[in-house]
This record gives sequence, C-alpha cells and structure tokens, in this order.
Amino acid sequence: MRPTTKTDVKFEHIGAARLYKGSVRIDVKTMQAVIPVSEVRRLEDHWPAPVFDISDIMKNTEAAPVGKAWITRSGKAVMITINDVQYVSPLAQVKGMLKGERKYANVSTMQAITTATQPAGVHA
Repeated sequence: MRPTTKTDVKFEHIGAARLYKGSVRIDVKTMQAVIPVSEVRRLEDHWPAPVFDISDIMKNTEAAPVGKAWITRSGKAVMITINDVQYVSPLAQVKGMLKGERKYANVSTMQAITTATQPAGVHA
C-alpha cells in the first residue's frame, strides 16, 4: 500500500496590523500596507477590502491596490493577500484593535507541512 499524505499548516508570526487614524496599517517584514479608512467598514461588513502599498499611495493617491483582505467563511480570521502572498490575522484580535481594546493584531504567514503517514498495520 502507498502511504497517504496529510497536510498540516504552521503559522509563522511575521508582523502586526495597527489602527492608524481610522485606517488599518499592516506591517510585515517585507513591506507596509494599508486598508484605507473608507474600506475598513467594508471589511467589517464581510466584503473584500482593497489593500494598498503605503509607498505607492505616498507617490500617487490613485495607485492600484496590491492585494485584498476579507473575513474567512468560518468567521475566525482575516485573510490578507499582498502581492500574491497570503497572511492571516485572528478576527478577534482585529475586532479588538478596531474597537481600541488592543494595540495591534498579529499577522502570520501560513506554511504547509506535508508529512507522509503509513496506513494502520503497515511498517516501513
């Protein structure tokens, strides 16, 4: 019999999301991004919100978004995609940050861990 594969996910803390003058600033190791004030409410209403690179916005206020953020179907996390890299933040922490109860929300990357498992009764 062939071994089956099981995919687990490891979360690696890589940055933080902070409330800054009504907008959500996302600081990760590689860049700084922002969800504008006008789009934060959209995110809270379970609609995808655009994410912009701060350096692009400083040069051109009409800059194109570099990603998006949305609340997951389970309602437990906020997924953030920036330049095709996925990040995740716990929804409870994001809500606490938006209410002013927390200074920041953790932002992590998800890395797949694939392990081969042997079926029951089979020894290598």
